[in-house]
Parts: sequence; structure tokens; C-alpha cells
Amino acid sequence: MRQPRRRPRRRARHWGLALAVSSVLTACAIAPPPDRAELTRQALAQTELPAAWKFATTPGEFDAATLGFDLAPDLLALIREAQANNPDLRVAATRIDQSRSAVKAAGASLAPYLGIGGQAGDSAIPSSSMAMNGLALIVNWEIDVWGKTRSAQAASREQSLAVELDAIYARQSIAAAVVKGWLAATEAERQLALAQEAVMLSEKQLALVEIGQKVGRDTRQDIATARVAARNSRNQLLQSEQAVNAAKRSLEILVGRYPAAEIAVASALPEQITPLPGGLPSDLAERRPDLQAAESRFRAAFHNVEAAQKAKLPTISLVAGVGHLNNNLLVLQEDLKNPVWGITGTFLAPLFNNGALDAQIEIKTAQQQEATVLYAKTMLNALNEIEGGLHADRLLTDRHRLLSAQLADQQAVVELQRVQLKVGKGSQYQLQQQQLSLVASRMNLLRLQNERLIQRVNLHLALGGIYKT
Repeated sequence: MRQPRRRPRRRARHWGLALAVSSVLTACAIAPPPDRAELTRQALAQTELPAAWKFATTPGEFDAATLGFDLAPDLLALIREAQANNPDLRVAATRIDQSRSAVKAAGASLAPYLGIGGQAGDSAIPSSSMAMNGLALIVNWEIDVWGKTRSAQAASREQSLAVELDAIYARQSIAAAVVKGWLAATEAERQLALAQEAVMLSEKQLALVEIGQKVGRDTRQDIATARVAARNSRNQLLQSEQAVNAAKRSLEILVGRYPAAEIAVASALPEQITPLPGGLPSDLAERRPDLQAAESRFRAAFHNVEAAQKAKLPTISLVAGVGHLNNNLLVLQEDLKNPVWGITGTFLAPLFNNGALDAQIEIKTAQQQEATVLYAKTMLNALNEIEGGLHADRLLTDRHRLLSAQLADQQAVVELQRVQLKVGKGSQYQLQQQQLSLVASRMNLLRLQNERLIQRVNLHLALGGIYKT
């Protein structure tokens, strides 16, 4: 009587051993990249970050949600509309989806590959796989012994994070652009109203000079001079109309609307601007998404170098399968009975590849160095934006104070000229001339006021500001 076979039990032990070995081997952790402090030290070896901003005038901690002036509800609604419809942000959203799929693809080989296949034929060639007819379930698993696949997956994950941070920074930039577009359109409408007032005054002056010539008080040269001034005022009016149209169309494009120059804006610019504390330079990388994205790209490059180096190490794979065979050639072999199953291990170490693997290491190392330099460039640009913004904010505040005083003096001159006119010591022409100077001063102050507001928006963005809509 034949003894029962024990091979299945031995095979079961082989399976258990293979799984145990693979679980131990795959437990090897991948190397961590340098932290932010080390990256900053490497990237900015020749640059020493100060303890405080050089041009800051207001101490205190930076509040990312504080801009320094109030935003109208209509403007906040436009920001929400832009963040929902702006084409650049929609493109950024699709890139996030692509990067997340890339992460899945990079780590797919960490799990075994499972496939099913069938074959049928009547070939009798023993060395041909076509001599075996049937259906089989195959499992193929390349064990990530050294962490090459996990390093590649970590690199892909960091790249995906960088794409998401790019999208966050793009949302903040679009919000800031909407605010600046709103301010520009508002200023343009106010400048248009002042230009209309200047046209009215210059035409009144021309009429007065024409009357003066008839009575012998003014000459033809006086008329020509007044006519030139009137035409200059009309030209300024046309320029103002063009500026309003362009500003409104730009704002409509930002929010995803048709550029019809029909969008409504505020009737006046915000007047009160509160000081903006800048916080500490050392905290900047915690707030700015573009800096965080540059840091993630460095970490991705680090993991890519690790993956390239590990590609020179041997690979270990397990192949297992179970199938049902149907072939007359197997009838003579008693050991082959359905179902047929088995497991095979492979070991492959690269010996000669004509320098291809070394070249990949060199490429990835150079890319890591590039990522380090790009981080330094991003940091220096951010520092420049902030220091420049702090300095400009201080000077614009001083200039605004100066022009406000100048406007008050000009208003006083106009009132004094009215008094002179009442007592018979002045003329209507002189009063209108002073009124024209007053309009010019109001235009200059309005332009400076908008420049100050836009500079504040730029500084807020540079410091890592956000908009709570």
C-alpha cells in the first residue's frame, strides 16, 4: 500500500519560510532626508538670516488673516468666485489628481502582482510552453529588500505634496490678484471722475479767455494756451476711460467671467491702513507654501538619489502559481496531478550595464543639488519680497502723510482765492486755475493711496498671508 505523500506539507513550510523572510527583509527602513534646518544650512551657507526683519517698524507676531484694511463683502465674494472658476486654479487641481495617481503607481510594486492566464493548443514540442494546456493563477512579487521601491514611492509622495502646496500658493496668489484688481478698477473709476471734473474746469477757463479777448483783456496766445490745456484734459479723460475698461476686464478674467468691463467695484478706496507686524524671519518657512513646496522637492530629489543607488543592489523575487493542466503528454508523469502549484525564488545582481546605473546616480545627485539651489533661490526671493515690502510700506506711509498735508494746503489756497474773488481782488480764472491744481493733487493722492494698498497686499502675500472668505 502506497504511503501518503508529505510534499504538500513541505511546500507549506516553504511558503511560511518565504513569507517570514520577506517580512523581515521588507522591514528595512529608508533613510530620512535632512531636516529643514540642515537644508537651510546647506542651501544658504553664505547667507546669515537675521533675528528680525531689517526694515520692520512694527514689532509683534504676524497674523496671516490680517491684511490691514477691511475687504468689502462683494470683494470677498469675488475671491470665492475666482478660486472656483479661475483657469489657472483649475489646471492646478488637475495636476494634484495626476500627482496622487503617480504616488499610487510608484508604490504599486510593493504588493504582489496577481494575474490569471490560460493556454490551449495541440503542439507536441516538449520544450515549448504551448505543450501545456490549461488555466493558471500566477503571483509575482519583487521583494523590496533594500527599499528601492519605497524610496521611489517616498519621492513621488513628496512631489505630490509639492504640487498640492503649489496649488495652495496659487489660490493665495489669485486671491491677492483679485484684491489688487479690485483696487485698480476702483482707483480707475475715481480717476475718471476727477478727469471729468478737470475737463469741465479747463473748458470753463477756455470760455473765460475767449470772452476776455473780445473785451481786449486776453490775447490770441492766451486763447491758444487755454485751448491746449483743455485738449490735454480731454486726452486725460480718454486715458482714464481706457484704464477703467482695462482694469475691469482684467478683474473679470481673474474671476472667470467674460471680459465685458461690466463688473461693479467700490465707490472709494479704503482709507485706514493699520500697521502690519512681520513676525520673525525664522518662521517664514512655516507659512509660505512656495517655500514648503521647494523643501518637498528637495526631499523628493533626496529619495530619488537613494532609489538610484539601491538599483545597483541585487533584486529578489518570488513567483508562485497554481493551475489546472490538461495535456496527454503528462499522463506518464505520476507526480504531476491537478491542481499543479509551486513557488520559485530568483536572485539577480547587476554585474555590467555599461555605466547606466552609475549615470542614473549622477543624474539624480545633480538634480538634488539643483533642488537645493532652487530652495535657496526661493528663500532669497521671499526675503527680498518681504524686506522690500516693509521698506516700501514705510516710505509710502510717509509719502501719503506728505501728500495729504499738501492736499490740505491746496484746499486752503482754493478757499482763500474764493475770498479774494468776493472782495474783488481776484478773478474767476484764477479760482479755476487753483481748482485745477486741487484736482491734480487729488489725483496724485488717489494714485499714491492705491499704490500703498497694493503694496500692502503684496507684503501680506509675501509674509504668507491668507484670505478667510
